Amino acid sequence: MRNHFKYIIMSLLLSSCVSVELPSGKSKPAKNVEFSEPAKPFDSIKSKSADRAWQSSKTGNTISYLSECGNTSDPSLQTLETESLSAINKLEVLKTETAQFNGRESRQTISAGTIDGVPVALALVVFKKNGCNYTLSYGGVEKQFNSELPIFEKFKADFKAP
Repeated sequence: MRNHFKYIIMSLLLSSCVSVELPSGKSKPAKNVEFSEPAKPFDSIKSKSADRAWQSSKTGNTISYLSECGNTSDPSLQTLETESLSAINKLEVLKTETAQFNGRESRQTISAGTIDGVPVALALVVFKKNGCNYTLSYGGVEKQFNSELPIFEKFKADFKAP
């Protein structure tokens, strides 16, 4: 049953990093992004909806980032945030703030809700830099969310967009 929840959470949270690209827009991932891979128990996983993603072997929580560059649309930070939170049902935004991140304005949000009836929590950082949109995310089952939040905070601190 635990592995079933891990799969549900991983697939739905990673799919929440949604592209807001218009059909005529052509976006591509950013180059020369710098970061330190999240510490154990996080291991790299493949994801079609993120540039890079890692999952905790202990809790099933995930950390990921998505970059979109060269897009002809220019969504607001709030739109990027809203799109990323769209997979969560019964959404409750616990905290949101505008702050500087990588030398740019960002929206940093912590939210809770459910996915397939399972209580989940999600932390997001969305920002724009040099023609690219970035979404950093950390999420998992709500009762285990805080246990690995410091690993995401370190990932954020080490993340450098070109």
